[in-house]
Amino acid sequence: MFGIMIVEDSPFTIEYLELKLSKMKNKYQVICKFRDAQNAVPACESGQIDIVLIDVCLNDVSGLDLAKRIKESFPKIKVIIMTSMLDQSFIKRAKSSGCEGFWFKESIQTGILSILDDVAIGEKAFSEDFPEITLGNARLEELTDAELAVLRSFAKGFTYAEVANDCHISENTVRYHVKNLTSKTGMHNMAKIALEAVDKRVILPGF
Repeated sequence: MFGIMIVEDSPFTIEYLELKLSKMKNKYQVICKFRDAQNAVPACESGQIDIVLIDVCLNDVSGLDLAKRIKESFPKIKVIIMTSMLDQSFIKRAKSSGCEGFWFKESIQTGILSILDDVAIGEKAFSEDFPEITLGNARLEELTDAELAVLRSFAKGFTYAEVANDCHISENTVRYHVKNLTSKTGMHNMAKIALEAVDKRVILPGF
């Protein structure tokens, strides 16, 4: 029997997860559930938690930051990150934080129970069947990590100087990435590119 903790701010998602897990009650038991991160770390001290399901976007903190704290303090507890956002940098950040799994909530091919079953037996399970997304004329996979980082900073409303500081690069490098972004997308206004990226859930400012 695996003890499960759910950290998710959406009551609908919590209800969905509980429904799914109830069908596997001989294998999984929901020990506790929280809509914010405040009580999540202390709850891990009970010794009853084997796997934690964490949403990326919590009300009080980034779910990725919470995952990192849990993995650092309780390395034996397995962590699965969940999101409906299409920002694929979340997968890389989940892996770098030591998480064992990643579930894209709107995945058609991979369900949460499949992810859980793999993680429970010690395997890594990262749902990467994201739908094909375009920004203007560019497919999402055509944009580099550096370009997406710059785009994410512009989505915060930053100036060129602030983007440079946020990304730890020079303003000339920012302009280089902007040139590539406008060329690839066919859009010549960074505000419009950033707005479309946010509208399509490609990026989430602040995370």
